[in-house]
Amino acid sequence: MSHVRIRIDFTPLTDDDEFVLGELTDELADDLREIGEVERVEQPVTDPHTKGVAELALGVVTVLAGADPGYVQALVDVVLAFLQRHTGRRVHLRVGDIELTIDRPTHRQTDELVATVRAAIERARP
Repeated sequence: MSHVRIRIDFTPLTDDDEFVLGELTDELADDLREIGEVERVEQPVTDPHTKGVAELALGVVTVLAGADPGYVQALVDVVLAFLQRHTGRRVHLRVGDIELTIDRPTHRQTDELVATVRAAIERARP
């Protein structure tokens, strides 16, 4: 089965500092590791004096995903649990050229979200 990388990021709140964002990013990455391979995203280096040094982007991870319905449901469940613990945030998923924003979906919207993510994974697979 082929897999695709899904980019997942969350919105910061106005009073978040780098420490809080780093902790939340680690928490999301740890949660997602229970269901798949996760990587923190590196920011492009913009300062020419920092050759070879890459900085991790805060609030952004990628997860390797397949289109198996159970996996997609687990991915969505992890994201929703993260949102329940951290109210006021939104999570953005990017699968190929499809972007989704998750806030506080109803059960029906969650079912639609799972179907949409699964279809996006199928479409983005090589």
